[in-house]
Amino acid sequence: MSLTSLRLRNLKLLAAYLAPVALALALACGDPASTAPTPPDPVSTAIPAPTASPIVPIVETPTPVAPPPVAINSTPAPTAQAPITTPSPGPASSFAPPPTAGPSSTDAPPESNLFDIAELGSQAMEFLEALTADYSPRESATEQELEAAQFLASEFEALGYDTSIVPFTVERIDSEIELSSVALATTTTYRTIPLSRSAQGLARGIVTPVGLAYSDDIPDEGLGGKIALIQRGTIPFEEKVTRVADAGAIAAIIYNGTDGMFRGALATLSTIPAVSMSKKDGEALLALLAQGDLSASVAVENRVMLSRNVVAEMKGTIDDGRSVVVGGHYDTVADVPGANDNGSGTATTMTVARAIAGNPYPFTVRFMLFGSEEEGLLGSFDYVRGLTESQRADIIAMINYDALATGDELKVLGDGELAATVMSAGDAMDYTILRQYTLGNASSDHAVFLEAGIPALFFLAEDISRIHTPEDRLEFIRPELMGASAFFGIALLGSLVDG
Repeated sequence: MSLTSLRLRNLKLLAAYLAPVALALALACGDPASTAPTPPDPVSTAIPAPTASPIVPIVETPTPVAPPPVAINSTPAPTAQAPITTPSPGPASSFAPPPTAGPSSTDAPPESNLFDIAELGSQAMEFLEALTADYSPRESATEQELEAAQFLASEFEALGYDTSIVPFTVERIDSEIELSSVALATTTTYRTIPLSRSAQGLARGIVTPVGLAYSDDIPDEGLGGKIALIQRGTIPFEEKVTRVADAGAIAAIIYNGTDGMFRGALATLSTIPAVSMSKKDGEALLALLAQGDLSASVAVENRVMLSRNVVAEMKGTIDDGRSVVVGGHYDTVADVPGANDNGSGTATTMTVARAIAGNPYPFTVRFMLFGSEEEGLLGSFDYVRGLTESQRADIIAMINYDALATGDELKVLGDGELAATVMSAGDAMDYTILRQYTLGNASSDHAVFLEAGIPALFFLAEDISRIHTPEDRLEFIRPELMGASAFFGIALLGSLVDG
């Protein structure tokens, strides 16, 4: 069946379909996840430590070392839950809400527009193009993230949702380099990223290039008091930094071998500050060094920064506290377009919000776009940590959209019952949805909810090869994957009406 012909007439029909499917599964199989010998869902372990979604930071070591796990009740950063602030009204949204189709019901949402995968995908792509053009990159806990949050809040408001921006603090290690060319009498500040497990501190000295940092690249006189400029590649970061430090260097700058920035990790805590730099800037330093000495100051320090979650609610027709959370993160790593990670999830979330706007469910639908996910799921962690035990119990389900628009097939990961419901809906429509059980050493916002005992389902696609790189661009996005993710997310909401 082609994508353009996949259609369910309305939410009422969808709920009517899904209820007998879920019942049949329960009668025939018991636990849907136990019908075949498969690995268990990763719900019983602690929340993964600060890793990015869904990819591991680049670690050029023979044996990558994963950061220690973070428990649900631990505090990865000092977080102050500031009062909820409502943004100023933004411009009129091009994502106008669809017309409602009648009075609301206390039993089920009213009938809505027809939902078509291709149409939903087209809407999501249109939104993603605007988001990427005007609000990329959206680096965590920066002014870029703030501007994107304000835009997204204005879009939710235009759809009629009760919308807030909720700030929280993020503590992270940051770095900065200032270089002075003696020959040209100029001073320039360059963008850098500290390597994971870099020593903190401030180092000042003359920059000395050492190639790839092989033993033969180290000057005979050593590097006493110098700042080593190192080319990325071939040798693990750990070996490069240790070798120049042993030779007397007081800091290490590693510049990329390809375009853009990169995040590197050391296996152990270094003895000197170690940072990464783009290929363009590294080659610019080499050109300056050809003209004379270059002095630099390299600072790696702990900073407290502000991030924020965007929250939009549609109250349920029954005031019993129950809710469903739908969303994903909207921030990106530094200097990348973030079309797939996670522009695709943000656009899909907004498409679902548009599709159901003005058609309430018996439970509250809470759309959440999380900040600072790329710093270690910090936005979702801040939200869940702030919930009381009863508030956690009232969340029926969490639907997470992240990096879902490149590849050939849609996948789901997380709660077994939610996954079985969505996959059964796909089977009935001859649309393949695959089950995934692990992300390796990576994670996404659903993991925080699962760890708190809240059923959560993660929609994703298998090709994450370009995320966290400059290649994460619109040209690789498949709109139909966003449309299908929105479609089956709405299907899952319908299945929860009588749950």
